Amino acid sequence: MSSNRANGTPASSSWRSTLPIHPAAELSPRMSPDELRALGEDIVKSGLKSPIVLWRPDPRSPPSLLDGINRLDAIEIATGSPVIVGAPSIVAGEHFLACDKVLVLNKSIDPYSYVISANIRRRHLTAKQKRDLIAKLIRVTPEKSNNAIAKQMKVDDKTVGKVRREMEGRSEIPNVETRTDTRGRKQPAKRNPTRARLHREAKLGPEVVGKLEATSLASAREQDELIVLNRGAAEGEHTEIVQDLVARAVKGEGVSAVSCAKTGAAFRRDDIGANSSGEIARKLARLEQLEAENARLRRENLALRSEVEELKARLLDIPAFLDRTH
Repeated sequence: MSSNRANGTPASSSWRSTLPIHPAAELSPRMSPDELRALGEDIVKSGLKSPIVLWRPDPRSPPSLLDGINRLDAIEIATGSPVIVGAPSIVAGEHFLACDKVLVLNKSIDPYSYVISANIRRRHLTAKQKRDLIAKLIRVTPEKSNNAIAKQMKVDDKTVGKVRREMEGRSEIPNVETRTDTRGRKQPAKRNPTRARLHREAKLGPEVVGKLEATSLASAREQDELIVLNRGAAEGEHTEIVQDLVARAVKGEGVSAVSCAKTGAAFRRDDIGANSSGEIARKLARLEQLEAENARLRRENLALRSEVEELKARLLDIPAFLDRTH
């Protein structure tokens, strides 16, 4: 046996020299040399349980390996011989043969979806491994939407969004203008912010609002309460309680500005009473909400009046043959 194989590393003349690896296959976590050696010994003893999967876009194109890097490396390490993959069987040396253990997929199967599904089904992935897999998938398919990747990974789309923003912040992936959703439709990567979001960005800062996505302070209610807690801070700055809540939320703690305000933890002991700064701030915030609600009701009232007038005009427009006054 060569020194490379003894160290748990496939020889240069292995299957890798004849079988190209599909980019999607690189999403699979790699095993350590000791893990590969143990896996190879088990395969030689008990047989190959999971098939080696190849993928080819059309009958004229050569196949590439989609799933099975660890298993092929493990077989070579255990047998000390190069693996020959010839669908539908695998041969390694004189004593290893796995019949009908090579599956060839075509373009009707999305290679990335297949690899992710196989990994999730075959392995119990830790939270870190899932995030690493999400990052790899975003890196190779940045044009896919957060929802599409979340559906593949069986995670929340907010988790995917957080990983993407971190990667964009480190310039690890390009900023694409459009993304493909779960139905294959092209959608704008970034939607125009709503008036409510613009208001929160103006009060808290766009960077802070962006950081709070996919955290316990992501909801409109929590951020509106943060605005209340931030009253009295200089323009562009934040109160100590807001700084603390934001920092803890970004770290992944389940903090709540609403609960903080309800329990009074956000205010000093001497800041109590009807005329305290905290109470005045809450009343001003409530006044803003009531004014916004009043403006909305006025608009709806005007719209209803217009509809009523139009309906009256239609009802009074009686055809001549029905008008008995003539």
